[in-house]
Amino acid sequence: MESALSELRQYWSQFLGSEIAREFRDELDKFEAWLKEVGVKLLALRAKEAAEKGNPVARDYPSEYIKGLVRRGQAKVLVNMFAAYLVKKGAVSQYRLIKGKLVAGGESIATWLRLLRKMEAS
Repeated sequence: MESALSELRQYWSQFLGSEIAREFRDELDKFEAWLKEVGVKLLALRAKEAAEKGNPVARDYPSEYIKGLVRRGQAKVLVNMFAAYLVKKGAVSQYRLIKGKLVAGGESIATWLRLLRKMEAS
């Protein structure tokens, strides 16, 4: 799963240019450390859920599924994970992120928040 982190690193500079990264730049170092610790587990859980829903790539090749997810989403994956990180930490509300147009919508943030809750529960 280290390959998932290297995939995410490819889009780090794009992520740093996003509105949310600029507004919450004081949190970036903490987010990067959190990503190393929690990010891979979240991505693995996302692949597991996709496999349970019948995705054959996620079932048979979870690391390839994750790499594809990151490649398709590019920096948006980091933006949404960062948004979920900020909401979970209590630094900002999901509503404020959406209203302030720091993220495109709430669905992706909600997905990552749900996965975080699921991960904490197990």
